Amino acid sequence: MSNQPFEFIPGTTEGRTIVLADILRVFKRYLWIAAVLGPGLALATFLYTKHQAKLYDAVAIIQIEQHETLSLPGAVGGSDEFELSTNTDMLVIQSRDVALKVIQRMHLEQDKRFNPSYPANTNLNDPVTRNYLIGLFRGGLTVQRIPRTELINVIFRSPSPVLSMAVANTTVDTFLELNFRNHYQGTKEITGWLTGELNDLKSKIQTEQTDLLGLEMKLGIFQSGGGGGGGNGGNTGGGAGQGGMPASTYQNEMVTLESQLLDAEKTRLAAEAQYHILTTQKSDAMLPESVPGAQLFNNLESQLTNLISQEAQLSTRYGPAYPQLIALRKQEEAMRKQIDVERTKAISAALQQSQIADETLSRLKDSIAVARDNAKAMNSDVVRYEVLRVQYSTDQGLYNGLLQLLSAGGINEGLKAQNVNRMSAADIPTAPSWPKVMLDTMGGFIIGLSLALVIITIIVMVSDTVETVEQIEETLRLPVLTSVPLYKMDPADPSATQATLATLLMPRSAAAESYRILRTAINLMPIRGHGRVIGVTSCGPGEGKSTTVMNLAVACSQQNKRVLLIDGDLRKPALAQRLKLPSATSPGLSRYLSDTQIKPEDCIQQLSFLPGLFVLPVQDIPPFPSELLAQGRLKELLDWARQNFDIVLIDTPPVLLVADSVIIAEWLDIILIVARVRIAQRRALRRVRQEFTRFPDKHIGIVVNAVPQSQSYYGGYAGYHGYYGSSNY
Repeated sequence: MSNQPFEFIPGTTEGRTIVLADILRVFKRYLWIAAVLGPGLALATFLYTKHQAKLYDAVAIIQIEQHETLSLPGAVGGSDEFELSTNTDMLVIQSRDVALKVIQRMHLEQDKRFNPSYPANTNLNDPVTRNYLIGLFRGGLTVQRIPRTELINVIFRSPSPVLSMAVANTTVDTFLELNFRNHYQGTKEITGWLTGELNDLKSKIQTEQTDLLGLEMKLGIFQSGGGGGGGNGGNTGGGAGQGGMPASTYQNEMVTLESQLLDAEKTRLAAEAQYHILTTQKSDAMLPESVPGAQLFNNLESQLTNLISQEAQLSTRYGPAYPQLIALRKQEEAMRKQIDVERTKAISAALQQSQIADETLSRLKDSIAVARDNAKAMNSDVVRYEVLRVQYSTDQGLYNGLLQLLSAGGINEGLKAQNVNRMSAADIPTAPSWPKVMLDTMGGFIIGLSLALVIITIIVMVSDTVETVEQIEETLRLPVLTSVPLYKMDPADPSATQATLATLLMPRSAAAESYRILRTAINLMPIRGHGRVIGVTSCGPGEGKSTTVMNLAVACSQQNKRVLLIDGDLRKPALAQRLKLPSATSPGLSRYLSDTQIKPEDCIQQLSFLPGLFVLPVQDIPPFPSELLAQGRLKELLDWARQNFDIVLIDTPPVLLVADSVIIAEWLDIILIVARVRIAQRRALRRVRQEFTRFPDKHIGIVVNAVPQSQSYYGGYAGYHGYYGSSNY
């Protein structure tokens, strides 16, 4: 142990640290909340759903086909249009009109299974009754889209499975009839509009056709494949317009000349490129295949390459004087001369091709200039013709499209527009869809557990009570001298005198050993002079300071030491009652402090079951305890006790309730603060710490009381009794 007294650990942070282990401990403590809320809410849900009326769902399925409906050419369609159509149909199924028609068709207002108020509320002409019945119908009807399909579920819920099946099927029938009638009427209206538009277009096209024929005759324009003339054959002639479009003779001539000019330009460029290659490349390079005589020239080059290769091999093997090598050299010289001749011919041919291409290109440019001059005179008529031809083509395409739509509408009027079909009729449900007793019960159980979790979490976050030894040590920032486990005496023990003295009645228990650990820690503290004066206090009542001081006194006396136990609580003394001291006429602490004639030895009583333990109780409760303690007789008492006893223990009042403990602390050597787990408050512990900062020369330590067995602090108590063979904790 250090020679210096215990000091407070430096630091000003008052932040609260919550670790996972602490949260788990609190959760274990409050598991009863989950045990109550989970099964309790599950039972309540079970009883509630068990007594609810059973409801049955009948499901009919319809299909909305995603084909093109009657529309004009170029209209925008696709998935967006299909989604819009599907959502519209779903709203129509749930509309008031469908609901009213189903009620009227099935006479649901007179069916008690549907109308609980029957025979009342049966007049559909009454708006209030009508709205009431429609509300009942729409409350039982559900329309659901099956994801990623063209299918829609039409569900009706009713206490009667037969009625739910009949209403679901009737609802689908009513919707299909309404949908067909609306689309049929729309088709008829579209047909009438198309007929009027076709008549106007027909007159307009006939006028445009007459004007076109006149301009064609004037401009010399002919039609290819009978494309003009309003489909009447048109004029015929040689040559076709580009892409089958009407073409003028001047236009065809211009197109032909420009095409020839482009070909001539390509030919000229190719010829010049070949000539440039032949005049600039190496003499032994291969000629392009397009050059006249290139094949013969390239063959000669290949043969020359082979001869050179053979010469090199023979020269390496036999030397330069080898006869066959000399013959090959002569053959090589002759072949090189022939290659030079052929190359000269190729250059001459390429130059001639280039000159011919230049002459052809010049003649074509002159012809194009003449054709352009001839076309300028008819420029305005050509422009007018082109505009009229485009307008005529557009009107002709629109006329054909409308004619096709009108033909389709006349043949299948109202049939193709019907894009909704019955996929599956509803059947009589055999099992109720609500209530689902087991599912709802499980949901109630889960909700109960979730609610319990929320409550426990709030308790953890809001509660100021310390739950662990670590939290007490962190809050006080003082050393923990021992941790006393939570223990119970044998209920069959007839002795009530020493009901809390674990060190006396359970000497081999973990609780008794914890007090011995405290005794050892106190003995190791360096104290000047003879005797040790120890004060035991707490933040508030009920934390076990009196129990701690009595057990510590017994533990110290068992070491053959003289121990004086003083009841320093002049307001609510407890030692005499708990130790069952016999009634005596001898004065107590209060009489000694108030009467200077009384000696300390006149106030002390010795315990019969422990010869080394002496007690100074409080016989009379004074009117002004704090003033009595501060008069000075207490110091004289403690000075006398130091000389006559080895250890002096004082049971002082709680620090935060009265000032007595602070007054007594001035004459103490050691201060023990008892903090009970799950009782002590953090704010109270911080205030106690502040109170004792005025005594920096005192040894101050913590005794943690009533530590649960699950908190294995300092090696743990869970296996301690097994090691010593004791069944008592």
